Amino acid sequence: MSKINKTEIQDRIKKIALDMILKYGLRGLNMIDLASECGLAKGTLYKIISSKEDLIYQIASNIYDANTTSLLEPFTLFEDPLEATNKFLERYLNYGVESQRSLTIQIYKEYPSIERKLEEDFKDKSEKINSVFLKWQEKGLLRQDIDVVDCVEAMTALNDFYIKSDYSTEEIIKRLRSGFRCILIGMGISI
Repeated sequence: MSKINKTEIQDRIKKIALDMILKYGLRGLNMIDLASECGLAKGTLYKIISSKEDLIYQIASNIYDANTTSLLEPFTLFEDPLEATNKFLERYLNYGVESQRSLTIQIYKEYPSIERKLEEDFKDKSEKINSVFLKWQEKGLLRQDIDVVDCVEAMTALNDFYIKSDYSTEEIIKRLRSGFRCILIGMGISI
């Protein structure tokens, strides 16, 4: 099997698996049915993917990467902290919370190791965000007397707490908006 064909088959397997998860839920993803839907024998499927957990991690990672890239894009596009932050909050509170919550509810509870892997993956993106805030601070666009990295970590911790909570999505958005606003104003971004 050539590298291109294997990649195409892996992508097809991930797409069909995601469709099955969306249709039947995570527990409805059956590897025998997946192999059949993909036109593969079960043994062939497991030669292409190592395990069901690995497949789910790959799907979650693709979703997480796409969401994170889109959500964090304003920090690379806008030089103005207020403009970048407002655009980020608009995207995150209107779209990202629901997406992240569905990952948490369905995948993280069933496969805690996937959550740990994705948190490791997020560290790189987090470092990029930290560097943007530090650059803004060096330019005098943020308060000089605070540790902006600690502030970003506080927002991340706040987010993690509420995303994993039993609050409704609307309540989570309300609480995150309020908490993020307090931290951002404290940094010198007049939201």
